[in-house]
Amino acid sequence: MTQIDALNDQEFEFALRDLLVRDGWRARQVGQKGDQAADVIGQQTQRGRIVLQAKHTTVGGKVDSKVMYQVKGTAGPVHRADIAVVVTNGGFTRDAKEWGERHQVHWVDRERLRQWADDGVPLHTLLRLPARRPRRSTARRAA
Repeated sequence: MTQIDALNDQEFEFALRDLLVRDGWRARQVGQKGDQAADVIGQQTQRGRIVLQAKHTTVGGKVDSKVMYQVKGTAGPVHRADIAVVVTNGGFTRDAKEWGERHQVHWVDRERLRQWADDGVPLHTLLRLPARRPRRSTARRAA
């Protein structure tokens, strides 16, 4: 975690991208000014599209529920995500965690990040992300 804490904001985003790639996702860092609450976007056949919002903070810093609202508001409509996640090397306020759990915005705090980065637990295992059901084709077959 010392290495993660020493990263700057953009390096933190690239580190999250690399962790997704390690876990079998195709992922790219997209964070920049005006990124509409998406710093990393990934795709995996079994689980769909994931959007990560990175919040690199000083140790002890907390992410509040306002960030969760922003991610929920843009993940699906703007980024076509099936899964929305906020990741921090700090913590989350109690309200942010509760709101995220009620509204399907996953959160990765310092302890979960340690398990993901240092212990090698895949993100989909850590967050208990189910495999999605295959989508049915709506196209008609020619007779």
